[in-house]
Amino acid sequence: MFRKSIAFTLLMVTVLSLFPAAAGGSIADLQYKQQQIEKQIANIRKQADALKGEKKSVQQEIDVLDGEIRALTLETDSYELEKQEITMKIAESEQKIAELNNEIDKNNEILEDRLRVMYKQGTSGYMEVILNSEDLVDALTRLDMIQLIVQSDIDLLKSISEQKTEVEELKVSQETERLELTQVINQLAAKQNEVEIASRSKETYMSKLQSNLAEIQRQEAAMEAQSAQIEKDIIAAQRAVEYAGGEMAWPVPGQYRVTSNFGGRADPITGVWSSHGGTDIAAPYGTAIVSANDGVVIFAGWHYSYGNYIIVDHGGGIATLYGHCSKLYASKGQAVSRGETIAAVGSTGYSTGNHLHFEVRINGVRTQPMDYLK
Repeated sequence: MFRKSIAFTLLMVTVLSLFPAAAGGSIADLQYKQQQIEKQIANIRKQADALKGEKKSVQQEIDVLDGEIRALTLETDSYELEKQEITMKIAESEQKIAELNNEIDKNNEILEDRLRVMYKQGTSGYMEVILNSEDLVDALTRLDMIQLIVQSDIDLLKSISEQKTEVEELKVSQETERLELTQVINQLAAKQNEVEIASRSKETYMSKLQSNLAEIQRQEAAMEAQSAQIEKDIIAAQRAVEYAGGEMAWPVPGQYRVTSNFGGRADPITGVWSSHGGTDIAAPYGTAIVSANDGVVIFAGWHYSYGNYIIVDHGGGIATLYGHCSKLYASKGQAVSRGETIAAVGSTGYSTGNHLHFEVRINGVRTQPMDYLK
């Protein structure tokens, strides 16, 4: 797209060099040059529309990528929080293991001390317990108590060891879960990086599109200015041409009812007194409108007040305007003859019914049409 725009720019430079703003020549030459420029302007606008469409599409893609980035960020943050919680649990497990180790060490010391005393005393220790007993039952009871104490110490150590094993296994599980979370976070980070790279690439492309669009719009403005200058040259050349001569033909053959004359009148819609710049001739919808004299169409288009209208230049600074048409049969730049059909009667624009609004302009100033009509 960027290379195409460069080629297009070179083409426009070539076109602009072919039609200098101060171009002279005959009216036909000027009109031809203007037509060519207007074709180029139409092509430029198509290019601009295409670039605008491409910009819109790329912006939508950027918006999607930005949405993905936001979603990935939220997901990563969620996993990071979960990882922090697991890390805290691992720290708690490590603390628990340390406490259990301390408890095992203390109980081991107690058991070792007790066994060491019993070992040192040997058989005499048991004899002392028996001799100091009140009777045999008491002696047996005392021996059972010693054995129960030792067995209790052993069971306690065993229980603590089992708890330690469970906590260590839990820690291993937690470490595994933390590792898995780390892997997921790393994958999400990699994915987010890919999306951010894609988004930056789209933004760079968007910047190029904007630059190309700005260049095309600059070219369009330059060509429109050139077209306007040629239009002025055409008008000047047409004014330099002598008037076609003779009285003007009636613009709506067979229809002679004038409903509003040139000059002051009450506005037919608002009722406010205003100046009327032409002559209104009533006629049925679709009735043929003819050119009042030989000339060249210098405008054919729409105006909010005139509706569909045509202006014909007859040379010598004299032009005629035909307003409120239902259809236009002649186009800008077209040469027309006296009595040739150029439009059809209608009621477009600021109008209350089917009629022709006919004007005669001398060097752009509206004047009494009836002074020129046959």
